[in-house]
Amino acid sequence: MITKTVPLKELTTIRQKGSVVLSYIEDLAEIEGKPILIGSGSNVIIKKSSKLYKLSEKFNYIKKRENGLLLVGGATPLKTLILYGFEHSLSCLEFLAGVPASLGGLTAMNAGAFGHEVSEFVEFVKVYDFKKGTIVVRRDVVFGYRTSDIEGIVVEVGLRCKRADGALLRKRVSEFIKKRVKKAHLINTFGSVFKNPSGDFTAGKLIEECGLKGRARNSAMISRKHGNFIVGNGNVDVDDVLYLIELAKGEVLKRFGVELEREVRVL
Repeated sequence: MITKTVPLKELTTIRQKGSVVLSYIEDLAEIEGKPILIGSGSNVIIKKSSKLYKLSEKFNYIKKRENGLLLVGGATPLKTLILYGFEHSLSCLEFLAGVPASLGGLTAMNAGAFGHEVSEFVEFVKVYDFKKGTIVVRRDVVFGYRTSDIEGIVVEVGLRCKRADGALLRKRVSEFIKKRVKKAHLINTFGSVFKNPSGDFTAGKLIEECGLKGRARNSAMISRKHGNFIVGNGNVDVDDVLYLIELAKGEVLKRFGVELEREVRVL
């Protein structure tokens, strides 16, 4: 297991300042206890953790099987999967295009956008179970809104893809990215701050109604484009981000009586 000190701005998509000790997992047999894992660094900010673990390039792969089934390593970037789909005329998770994430994290949180979720395509998940100290194959994963009952490290995902024209896929991905850029951000952010509550209003709309779009604290700001996004200055202080998260949560609760649930993980 290779271990080194890494700047957090290289590990987090919001480009957080500071550094952390990072160990790359090559062999699952080396794992002791319950390590804190980071993937591609989206949907996460680092507050307390001084040591993190990350799957090595050994877990970055795509293997094609029959009838559109792909075996995708947990460390495989979403972008790699989408480009593979172009080349092999397979449609899968293009609705998430532009999200800088890996398949393990996307699956565990059941990421979604534009009316679709990862779980629609999952055939099975191979998970390293901390308690058993071995890999288990899960075909009965319970998925919910931005959540799942997966406990452990997602080593591999079996994705059931559909045949599609490569040129059409490129056009579709381009449209999804244009929508994402128009409504939100692709850089210097970790993605959505809160899960959308039940009811008629999204988290972003509730935050906007509180007049918080554009509210800033030093290195971080609640987006002027989308209330449910926080953007950093490229060297963001985690305390500035946490202040804005608590501010938005408190104001929405006070004005609407709605308690927002955080989507971003704080490690």
